[in-house]
Amino acid sequence: MLIVERSKLGWVLAEGSEVVVYTYAGDTKGGKPTCTGTCATLWPAVTGIPQVGPAASLPGTLGTVTMANGGKQVTYNGYPLYTFKGAGPLSTKGDGLDGKWHVIKLSKKNVTWGT
Repeated sequence: MLIVERSKLGWVLAEGSEVVVYTYAGDTKGGKPTCTGTCATLWPAVTGIPQVGPAASLPGTLGTVTMANGGKQVTYNGYPLYTFKGAGPLSTKGDGLDGKWHVIKLSKKNVTWGT
């Protein structure tokens, strides 16, 4: 499940465990994930059923794409999603890494609880 959480960079898309998710500039919209092999060791794919938590409203669309191993990787607006291995809850330390990894920035209006 994906949720909208506040990080030091502002509101971002994260897994239910509060691990921030990223897109990779090497991927193309609607294309197959290109972070594989050793890349995927450091940047694991977000897998499972694409769903948003009950307290969030996303301006984009969740979906899936088939990975090389046949598994399904979650996508946001057609771009495969990844996490940064070893990152703690709400850590955004992977944002901008190598100029290719980016958090998905959202806004408080994407949070539906307490409004």
